[in-house]
Amino acid sequence: MLPSLLMLPMAVLQAPAPLPVVEAKDLPKAPRGPMTPHRPDPGGEASLLGESRRGARKGPSIPALQLPAGSVRVTDKVPDLSGWRAFAIEVPAGGKVKVQVVEGRKAWFRVLGVNAWGQDEPGLLQNRIPTGEPQATYENVSKETRTVYFIVDTLDANMVGEPYTIDVIRD
Repeated sequence: MLPSLLMLPMAVLQAPAPLPVVEAKDLPKAPRGPMTPHRPDPGGEASLLGESRRGARKGPSIPALQLPAGSVRVTDKVPDLSGWRAFAIEVPAGGKVKVQVVEGRKAWFRVLGVNAWGQDEPGLLQNRIPTGEPQATYENVSKETRTVYFIVDTLDANMVGEPYTIDVIRD
């Protein structure tokens, strides 16, 4: 009993500092968003609602919000019938970033990492392997700062206004 009590202060001292919390409505709009990715829509059901969602997801690009420098926790709600929101992030050469849904109905979300053209590129390819978690990572293998986009996508057509929280962890 006594050794476990002595270890308690050590565990408290080693706990990571909480991430600063930002609301998505307070983030600035990114100069541009990614092109619409060519992937199947898991919420595109065969109904009037599914047809409306497919129509809302058509377009040249997805408007994006600019994420701040450093690690941060972002609270948001599914904005509209399209069911997705894009976040732009600048990653320096050799930098790594991970975006993960940590609160909300996690099983009803997925996170896609894409470049400006809505496609995979080196540093994003590992996201094609399903992990069972709504997350995506990026490792900048180039020698210059790159802007990548993380799209928080819903797996159901009827999730407008559904709250969720993402953690953006930079290494």
